[in-house]
Amino acid sequence: MKKDFAKVEGHTTLVREESSQAIVNTDVESYRLVLHRREVMRTQRNEINTLKLEVTEIKTLLRTLIERTHG
Repeated sequence: MKKDFAKVEGHTTLVREESSQAIVNTDVESYRLVLHRREVMRTQRNEINTLKLEVTEIKTLLRTLIERTHG
């Protein structure tokens, strides 16, 4: 089944799929950039969550140490 596309006026990278009227972005480089940015954000979020867990663990260990020396 071949899909028919029509150019969207005023946009060089957008086309309209005729049967569904959906607008499709044909800019592959922009799509790859979005995917890369998502992966970078996911990696950063994971690193931040790891650091939060480590700080929580350090705080717990410090509290335990303080309780042992003052309790």
